[in-house]
Amino acid sequence: MTHPADDKRALFQRVVDDIIDQIRTGTLHGGDALPTARKMAESYGVASMTAQRALRELQHLGLTYAVVGKGTFVHPLARERAGTEGQPNPARGDTMADDPDLNRRVAQFLLKQNEIAGRIVDAMMAKDVHGMNVATQELADLKAANQDLADDIAKYEANAGTPAASEAAAPEPTKPRRARKPTK
Repeated sequence: MTHPADDKRALFQRVVDDIIDQIRTGTLHGGDALPTARKMAESYGVASMTAQRALRELQHLGLTYAVVGKGTFVHPLARERAGTEGQPNPARGDTMADDPDLNRRVAQFLLKQNEIAGRIVDAMMAKDVHGMNVATQELADLKAANQDLADDIAKYEANAGTPAASEAAAPEPTKPRRARKPTK
């Protein structure tokens, strides 16, 4: 990536802005892995420390989360957050950017929840009642197993002075509808 001579932004900010643009345009999606700092440095033509700073800034903005030993991933809510220049919006419940561990846990929960919801939809489309029931139970189990996450979100929001959005983070699973009999 070449850098225009008249661009006064810091190099790390140029990298951050490019990744935010990729999130906004849908080139990067929630759950996508970002390249390592070394690979990012090579592709952007910057120093490794500059790429590391860009990765830290993206995490600070709540657009990414890091998993030790696995890498850095795009947050499931990154596209919505990037719409506000990447700044957390407390009215929307984006208040965890300054707590990377909680942010990572919420992201992992949302990714798993979306994966299960996708299986519920697939089972519904295939009119597979058993598959719907199994996936719905898995969703209920996920919520029960992550009740501590909902509690941690509520505590965080109480400390931050924002309304609790724990129900948005861990919604009640809905019972699958019975398949209709085809009409003749």
